[in-house]
Amino acid sequence: MRLVKGICAVLLTAAALAACTPQPTTGTATPGATTGGGSVEPTSASKAPSTRPKAIKLDGVDPCKLLTDAQQADLKIDEWEGEKSNPGTGTESPSCAYNVNSEKSAAYRVTLVADKGIEFWDGPGNSDVTPKQVSGFPAVQLVLAGTSRTECSVAVDVADGQQMFVQFLPYGGKGAYSQDEMCRNATKGAEAALATLQTLK
Repeated sequence: MRLVKGICAVLLTAAALAACTPQPTTGTATPGATTGGGSVEPTSASKAPSTRPKAIKLDGVDPCKLLTDAQQADLKIDEWEGEKSNPGTGTESPSCAYNVNSEKSAAYRVTLVADKGIEFWDGPGNSDVTPKQVSGFPAVQLVLAGTSRTECSVAVDVADGQQMFVQFLPYGGKGAYSQDEMCRNATKGAEAALATLQTLK
């Protein structure tokens, strides 16, 4: 299957997140997005839970095999395309864009970063970073600072120096998804991909 629509918009939003690479900045952090559990203050990725149930190395994993047919049906995905993506870590990594078949067009992008762990997101940067857990694994949620309609990403700590980075990227009309909805979808996509990853390793 191939992703045949919305590629340009997905790439544009991915490029927006590339600006999130940590760098010195000034100003006051704004509250991060919530996932239905009330407001939380964005904070350091190093404050995320430090233990994981097990280490899952990403070497040799195809990101386009991380969402099964059943999971794709649940997430309303009908097309996908493998490629390389830079989620803001400074290097391109194996990635797969899964297109959502709905009136509010969007895509899940799963990127396997094998050279940087979630501690990469620690410190000053252009994202509001919120520690969380995904199926028992330490993770961080990232939202581009100062925006509420761009996208939401979840980076999962799967092994030392490695992370699975899952984005939910809307490319329909502005405001088609709320920030909370995007973050819930990013988390749901990360949970599904993580479940499949554990069956491959």
